[in-house]
Amino acid sequence: MGRHVVLGAGPVGSAIASDLLGRGENVTVVTRSGGGPEGADRVRADVADAPALSAIAEGADVIYNALNPADYNAWPTTWPPLAASILTAAEHSGAVVAVVDNLYPFGPVDVPMSAALPDRPSSIKGTIRMKMWQDLLAAAESGRITSAVAVRGSDYVGAGPSLHSLLAYARISQGKRAFIPADLDAPHTWTNPADAGRLLVNAALDEGAHGRYWMVPSAPATSVRGIADQAATIAGWPPVKLSHLPSAAVRGAGLFNSMAKATLEMAYQFHRPFLIDASETAARFGGAFTPLDESLRQNLADAGYPMGGVSRPGEEELAS
Repeated sequence: MGRHVVLGAGPVGSAIASDLLGRGENVTVVTRSGGGPEGADRVRADVADAPALSAIAEGADVIYNALNPADYNAWPTTWPPLAASILTAAEHSGAVVAVVDNLYPFGPVDVPMSAALPDRPSSIKGTIRMKMWQDLLAAAESGRITSAVAVRGSDYVGAGPSLHSLLAYARISQGKRAFIPADLDAPHTWTNPADAGRLLVNAALDEGAHGRYWMVPSAPATSVRGIADQAATIAGWPPVKLSHLPSAAVRGAGLFNSMAKATLEMAYQFHRPFLIDASETAARFGGAFTPLDESLRQNLADAGYPMGGVSRPGEEELAS
């Protein structure tokens, strides 16, 4: 039995902890609130406190970074101390660092994203995430830490909030028109957080997989309109009415809303095809993913919406 320290108890962090518990591993979850799945040792702490985190991580085999600071505007000040603290804890404990990464470092691209593409971020947030990953790789290369591994998935649909639960469900559930800041018909990959968590555990436990990131196998891409229509069918809602919210309106909202302002530099992700290629991951770990309809059922249930159909248990398919 290994000792695993999971930082964060959001949808992916909880999935990591639950997967490890299902394997019979010793799991400690660290959050500010003391939350986390039942069965884990739940510790309340500030991850940015390096001495405290190092004490918690003493004897750990793997430290999982599943943090996601909520205030996008504050990333330049919130991420560096968190990342430095994690590095210190890994250096003292000898633990592998396993990271829940995202697609921001790629920047705008016109092809499906894979590990073959270089990181060329066009945003502050993408540059921050790229530097965090580069710092981990450099620390492993110099021998400061044992090793590092990461996974990269697309926008999450499943347990926890999503673009649709935040922007659309409240209106389309009532037959009202929803205004979305996106190309409504551009194909987009959607990732289930449980799939990301399971892959990260598999990669962390596979020493030969370290030193790089792995793309998360995800359901076949569909558009914002397609996913909204599918959610409405599952929930038994009226036909969906969507309209594109112009970028100028989002910029205007950013004058009064810090979250709207912070998302502006990432808007490119929803104005062109946004696809991932997980074929390399499938070759090593298998291409299992949660079907999109099941992910939407989880998302609807988590958001508190009753469903018109009978919910099916979770199932997996192989990505083609």
